[in-house]
Amino acid sequence: MRFSRSLKGRLTIIVALAVVVTGTVVLLFAYYMARSLSREQVFESMESAVSNAANAVEANVAGLLFKSELLAFSDPLANDLNAFLAGTGAPDQLLESMSNQLYDTCRADPSYNDISVALPDGTVIAGYGREGKEQPDRIPDQLLESALSSGTGMDYDLKDGDLVLTVASAVGGPDGEVIGVSMITSRATELQRELSVIPGLGSSGAIMLSKVRGDRVLVLIWPVGAQEGSGGWKVVSLGLEDDTPMVKSAIGEKGEGVTDSLDGEKVVVSYDIMPVMDWGVTVTMDSAEAFAPISRLRNVIIIVVVVLFFGGLALAYMIARSIARPLEELQHGVKALAGGQLTTRVTISHGIEVTALAEEFNQMAIRLNDLYQNLERKAEERTVELREANRRLQELHDLKSEFVSVASHELRSPLASMKMGVATVVNEMVGPLNEEQKVMLTIANKNIDRLTKLTSELLELAKIEAGQLDLEIGKCDLVELAREVVEAHDPQAKHLGLQLEVVAPEAPAYARCDRDRMYQVIQNLIGNALKFTEEGGVTVSISRRNGYVVVCVKDTGPGLPDGAIDTLFEKFPTAYTETRSEKRGTGLGLAICKGIVEAHGAEITVESEPGEGSRFCFTVPVWERDARE
Repeated sequence: MRFSRSLKGRLTIIVALAVVVTGTVVLLFAYYMARSLSREQVFESMESAVSNAANAVEANVAGLLFKSELLAFSDPLANDLNAFLAGTGAPDQLLESMSNQLYDTCRADPSYNDISVALPDGTVIAGYGREGKEQPDRIPDQLLESALSSGTGMDYDLKDGDLVLTVASAVGGPDGEVIGVSMITSRATELQRELSVIPGLGSSGAIMLSKVRGDRVLVLIWPVGAQEGSGGWKVVSLGLEDDTPMVKSAIGEKGEGVTDSLDGEKVVVSYDIMPVMDWGVTVTMDSAEAFAPISRLRNVIIIVVVVLFFGGLALAYMIARSIARPLEELQHGVKALAGGQLTTRVTISHGIEVTALAEEFNQMAIRLNDLYQNLERKAEERTVELREANRRLQELHDLKSEFVSVASHELRSPLASMKMGVATVVNEMVGPLNEEQKVMLTIANKNIDRLTKLTSELLELAKIEAGQLDLEIGKCDLVELAREVVEAHDPQAKHLGLQLEVVAPEAPAYARCDRDRMYQVIQNLIGNALKFTEEGGVTVSISRRNGYVVVCVKDTGPGLPDGAIDTLFEKFPTAYTETRSEKRGTGLGLAICKGIVEAHGAEITVESEPGEGSRFCFTVPVWERDARE
């Protein structure tokens, strides 16, 4: 307090605030500019990856389609098929001739799985497949319909862990009518290689092909960097009503953004449709990897701000010390002179003004010494000079007081203006906010809520640890209380697609407890269960055992990791350190629950196995009259 009231302290605070505030504003401006540019670069890279993937797919399909059309327009094949349909030749010889032609075509490319020729109704009459490859009996209806209507049909599927492309072409007869369909199925080995080396997706990227099949969307997922034959492809079936990028691209939409993956992880996504095939192509990349430069820049800025703070504080202290030190020396000289030490002199060379003041002080001291030596002779003259010196010292004192007052006032004024300016922007008094500003304000508001909750829970936990938790013990029906909490959480459970129910006897279960505190415990346990349960439900059961009412909350979530139960009820436990940030809480809820339950003279326990869910139970003493009954 004394330091902050001194001239040195006030100068230190003023200069430090000026350095830190200015530096922080400049760094934040640079950060948001760099963040905006980095995000644009990420989305441009993702869009380029979509284009590269689409070009690779279209090129491979076009090459395969070209070979299919060569086969379909082959005169020997068309003649044999026309003769077979007209019955003008030996069927066996015609089929053998067509099979030989298919064999020659299949042998020319080792990536072909099989080649078939079918009648207009889709029945395969001749074909050749490589060893171990099962020959189809019919051409798939979707391919057949496309080939008959537009002359060509294209499809993809996953067989034995590899991507397989299938194309079909209509075979024309002498009069231009369609007399059959040729089909080639080929392993997309080269396409997989091209997809594996598409740049801009990092190590966590994935490329997805999607197509509409009836009322579903078939999605094939290829992790970037997967090798041929590694079984890297994954297949997923989604409904047309699913609001996912894969479905959107399959139905012809285009876009980009940040969303949740099928595994629930935050990813950067870009998607588009390949109009020639009516297939969607989607690329994703883990948002943490995509925005890693932004995170590193943020960390560097935090470090720089911290260094700036301490460096600014040190610099401010040195500046204030250099200003206050000569004044202190002058003050000591004044004190010595006032104490009768007329030979006192000060030597100051810290600025023209202060040096001049020191010289004046020394001159005054000389004159006072002369006055003392010649008191009778120069009493009146020295008295006038002393008064003049005192007047100058008083002016200096007044100037110093005025300087401190003005500086303090000028410090409060910009701070008040800053506060008013922020409030004005938040309340949109100077104009509406754009979407990015709203997002930032929303993030700030959420973090303020989290900080407020954390502060409240820390204070409450401090009371518990100090043994100062106030309990209003009374008669409480835990069955009614549990149903009340469940009713409050039921909308959340339905939103998450979970079942939330109470299993309890019809009769009340009266306990000796603080009703509000018990509500807090049950609410916390149910909230945690809903937070970590993705499917199934949460069950709250109430029973009586050995003079206690037992309340249990069981979920069908992932359960607790091995060794997590030992630290679960401690402050900031390590049980969910790998949990996504949107599921983590303050880390104090279970510790508070334990403190409340133990304050009632009871205990709280947990049973859990990974993959089998968790079961939290606590006991509360039965109401005395019920216990006697």
